[in-house]
Amino acid sequence: MEKGVKGWINRIVFMSPAMLIYLIFMIIPIIYSFYYSIFQWDGVSDKEFIGFDNYFNLTKDAVIYKTLMNSGLLTFWALVIQLPVGLLLAVLLSRQIKRGIRFFKTVFFLPVVLSTSVVGVLWGLIYDPNVGLLNQVLSAVGLDDWTRVWLGETESALNSIIAVVSWQYIGFYMVVYYAALQNVPDDVLEAAKMDGASEYRLLFQIKIPLIWHVINFTIIYCIVNSLKYFDLIYIMTNGGPNGSSEVIASYMFKQAFRFYDFGYASTISIFLFLLGVLLAIVLNKLFRREAVEY
Repeated sequence: MEKGVKGWINRIVFMSPAMLIYLIFMIIPIIYSFYYSIFQWDGVSDKEFIGFDNYFNLTKDAVIYKTLMNSGLLTFWALVIQLPVGLLLAVLLSRQIKRGIRFFKTVFFLPVVLSTSVVGVLWGLIYDPNVGLLNQVLSAVGLDDWTRVWLGETESALNSIIAVVSWQYIGFYMVVYYAALQNVPDDVLEAAKMDGASEYRLLFQIKIPLIWHVINFTIIYCIVNSLKYFDLIYIMTNGGPNGSSEVIASYMFKQAFRFYDFGYASTISIFLFLLGVLLAIVLNKLFRREAVEY
């Protein structure tokens, strides 16, 4: 009995610093966001209690639906591009490459460690309509009709940002998948090879099923993080032109720090939080069922 009590005390002692940080920087801000969402407040004057009016206004806000669609597109293409390409690179690197493997891993992972500000400025220069590398390359190969103001046109602004986001985070998923593939038991692979399994069957019938729990994690992680994506959009387009690249997080930022409507911005933040939690719960249940059926 004493050992059990002592064990719980040790757990509490060692977990308390992390739990305190989590409480201060996560739980308390969420509680305060809900509190501010029931007020009309500009951040300076006295708060005016309005109940759930901000939430009713949210359902009638046409911009919210536009940002939700943009966030959905960003999330969809992040899943379609980042995860498959990251897995492909991980599979290629996990083969018995003797020379240059550290170089390739570093090159592919380098965009992940770059500051978002650096990435935004770099790709802003690449997309520049006058001196940008992209338009110059297209002109050099005779595709002048394809040149455009990439970040200044409503048809191309969001797609241009999606390309940058995908480029930046492919390396992260590559490293995650590479580590998972390294943990696949060698005896299982050797037994399959002795039974005549091809490389194709090794990958799709043994390796991928054995790392399926890691793939599940990356899908949930990619969806939740793509929904709250903000910094690169703010740097490159600030949600423009005409809101064509506006996402939920950037719209929330503008409501708070451009229009000084902190109550409505808090409402948007609560909506984004609940959306992420809901998706995480649904995906967890979905993947748990798949794992059992498999």
